[in-house]
Amino acid sequence: MTGRDTGRTVPVLPEVLSELVTSLPTTHLTAWIGVLRTLATPDERTEARLIAAHPGAGLGPRAALLLSSWTATDPQLPGPALALALQTASIRYEQDLATHHVEIAVSGPMSDAVPVRLTASVAIDVIRTAISTLLVTSYAAFGIREIVREIQAAADRGVSVDLVLETAHTSGGRLHGSTDGRTALHELRFHPDVRLWQWANDERHGPGGRRGSMHAKVIAADQSIVLIGSANLTDSAYSDNLEVGAIIRDNKAVSHLVDHFRALMHSGGGPLVRLPWTNHQ
Repeated sequence: MTGRDTGRTVPVLPEVLSELVTSLPTTHLTAWIGVLRTLATPDERTEARLIAAHPGAGLGPRAALLLSSWTATDPQLPGPALALALQTASIRYEQDLATHHVEIAVSGPMSDAVPVRLTASVAIDVIRTAISTLLVTSYAAFGIREIVREIQAAADRGVSVDLVLETAHTSGGRLHGSTDGRTALHELRFHPDVRLWQWANDERHGPGGRRGSMHAKVIAADQSIVLIGSANLTDSAYSDNLEVGAIIRDNKAVSHLVDHFRALMHSGGGPLVRLPWTNHQ
């Protein structure tokens, strides 16, 4: 389906709104709804105002798509009416999510085959649901400024945060570069509710004699929702790479996963031990 004849194919407005509510974090949707409420009709400044309302990676193409679809479908449609439609679609989408136990998240190229959400959007939403505990594990961590801010906000509201990372030293040279995820997360180093963990160096030899890597990628809020997938905590994994993940809303399954990591953290001498914030080990 396309909008009015503008010399190019543009998805109709309902399709674009549906895509936006599945791919944008709630904060971005709220900011865009606020902007749209102030607009009479679309103009040359609309795209820039949407992007500036809540900056983030990958917003430009989506803002441009919304503007072109709005113009092509009905340029006289008032901004407040479009804001209401976007808000309604968002509420309905969240209600639908509440009835599902498993949902798919992706990074990289999108398709029209099935409705999926972007990894970055899901990661932010999962972190924001945390009330008491947050578990985050990753092999690599680079950039991810928005994720760091969300973890900081969770800790500031009293959430107990455990970060499990691979390190340049204990990876045995497998982790690229001389620094590791502690650099990306250094803003959290003084927060009393944020603890850093690593797989102990002398606990990594498996039955076959091979050295293991801390390769798990998990974001678990409390014991109710978890994002598990292939994406590391990196800007490339969240936007450029072809990655896939699953969001699981099942208290029993999520609690088993979280309890597994808790047991590894509190089993005496390992295998998971506290990690200093300096990059010397």
